[in-house]
Amino acid sequence: MALKRNGESRMTIAQIADEAGVSITTVSKVLNRMPGVASATRERVEKIVAHRQYVQSHAARQLRKSQSGLIDLAIMRLEGGYDLGIMQGVQDVLETTGHRLVVFATHEDEALEQRWLRRILEQASDGVLLLQPYARTNLTNVLVENHLPFVAIGDRNDQQVAFPSIGSTIWQGGFTATEYLIGLGHRRIGIITGPLALRTSRARLAGYREALAAAGIAVDEALIMEGNYMLGDGYQQTCALLDLPEPPTAIFAGNDAQAAGVYRALYARDIKIPSQMSVVGFDDVMYSPQMSPPLTTIRQPLVEIGRMAATLLLRLIAGEMLDMNHLELSTSLVIRESCAPPGISR
Repeated sequence: MALKRNGESRMTIAQIADEAGVSITTVSKVLNRMPGVASATRERVEKIVAHRQYVQSHAARQLRKSQSGLIDLAIMRLEGGYDLGIMQGVQDVLETTGHRLVVFATHEDEALEQRWLRRILEQASDGVLLLQPYARTNLTNVLVENHLPFVAIGDRNDQQVAFPSIGSTIWQGGFTATEYLIGLGHRRIGIITGPLALRTSRARLAGYREALAAAGIAVDEALIMEGNYMLGDGYQQTCALLDLPEPPTAIFAGNDAQAAGVYRALYARDIKIPSQMSVVGFDDVMYSPQMSPPLTTIRQPLVEIGRMAATLLLRLIAGEMLDMNHLELSTSLVIRESCAPPGISR
């Protein structure tokens, strides 16, 4: 059953779209003040919305806003550097406005997620930042239907859904990391991805595949390991790569936490970095330069992403129309000491 603010019974996006004779995406764009809708169509949808309690709901939210000053940030889990980097950027912006940040970790638990949704719909919240996968469209649909401003972080909008999001050039990062290793002379490059159900994980892998293809190197599917962006799976999948009849000479980890797991597995087998194995991570979190050796990685501008996400959300809360649905900031290669040309055979 759809969640509703304070027990209100209102039309769903689908019902509004049907009455207006437009797509669900068009209604979503109108509700989120997105561009790309003809003025006559926007006016028709807004009239229907105004007669179906959205105006009443919006007015109630505006009233609560003056009493709240709260921004909700939903994350999967408090796993360290990636989340903290983005939170720092969010906090930098909110400190200038007097808003307070409320952080909730869903731990990929649907029951926890539903409780969090009920809380923000029943209590005061000026807006929401989603720092977690939003493939489950029900989450974003509920926020749109309840007219609660939100910005999604870390993934690209599905073309069938219109809501503001911000991320980075993940595909380019995957390509750049792999291209760098190829340039050092590596031909057997292992990759540990995140869950391939996530668009960002697939983008890393697609960049890896394209870099190999551009260099004329056949993809060996045995060198592709799916993980979950945690240190433990970095360790486990590295062990699996090392047990192959022909192990890789370099490993590209889906994030820096996985790269730390790669380090642990290599140390356990007395394999030296970088003379016997090169390692590249992804994110450039705060501990990456302190790893031994310091980790070469793809930098996501995490603080900048957090700042931009908070800025976009505050504009939505103020009732401004945004210029675009999705923003992408550039990734870049940070070269440290964890990579070298292929060296001593084990």
